[in-house]
Amino acid sequence: MIIKWPGGKKWLYKKHSSLFPNSYNNYIEPFFGGGSVFFDLAPKKARLSDINPRLISLYLMLRDDPEKLFYETLKLLESHSDTQYYEIRKKFNKAKKGSPVYFLYLNRTCFNGVYRENLKGEFNVPVGKRNSSYFPFQLSDFLQGSLALKNAEISCCDYLDAMKKAKKGDFIYIDPPYIKYEKNYDAFRKYNEKVFSQEDLEILADAANSLKKKCHILISNFDIDAVKDLFPDWKYKKIQQRTYISGKAEGRKLVKEALIFNY
Repeated sequence: MIIKWPGGKKWLYKKHSSLFPNSYNNYIEPFFGGGSVFFDLAPKKARLSDINPRLISLYLMLRDDPEKLFYETLKLLESHSDTQYYEIRKKFNKAKKGSPVYFLYLNRTCFNGVYRENLKGEFNVPVGKRNSSYFPFQLSDFLQGSLALKNAEISCCDYLDAMKKAKKGDFIYIDPPYIKYEKNYDAFRKYNEKVFSQEDLEILADAANSLKKKCHILISNFDIDAVKDLFPDWKYKKIQQRTYISGKAEGRKLVKEALIFNY
């Protein structure tokens, strides 16, 4: 995974690989984000999607031109400064799809690796401090990522459109933006200009329930009644996971999460 992403699941397959089905047809991930599960699982066929066109542009360039993405990003990182960061952010926001190189540069240098857009759809995260520009990759990492994506269909679309393409025997991993967790702790739901709401989660649950007889489905979210009640006949595994979204130590704590599946 070459990007930082709020709510990333780089721990999921490493800690809970036994929960993943052994065989399936297509792998489908409608909230692709940082892509950790896909890159760890390495499925032979995949349909990957996200509603963020800038994120999808990044993955298309990683698949189709990994060397250019690596070297042009590295060049910007070598000349990184606060002034350059805000100049690049301004240029990035002028185009709806943005620039994959600018996207990756901003991602590696912004505050805490957060992706956030304002109501105008503009990326508005300030520059980060203390080694946030660190780029722990070699060209080989990009080439490996490109190879993993070669047999993947990558598209920018809504999660419902992505799930409509599911066929019998497919495996769907669903990791939506989490809803509110508790009074003094709110999940980072504002990836795009639209905040993922309880109503959105209910619509998602309806779609998942309509597919549960023909697809293997794994869902991750908070372990709260507002989530659990939407999946009454599903298997439910409670876990604890530390959140790293907050920039302050007191905001980084263990939270109760759940893995919900139908197989």
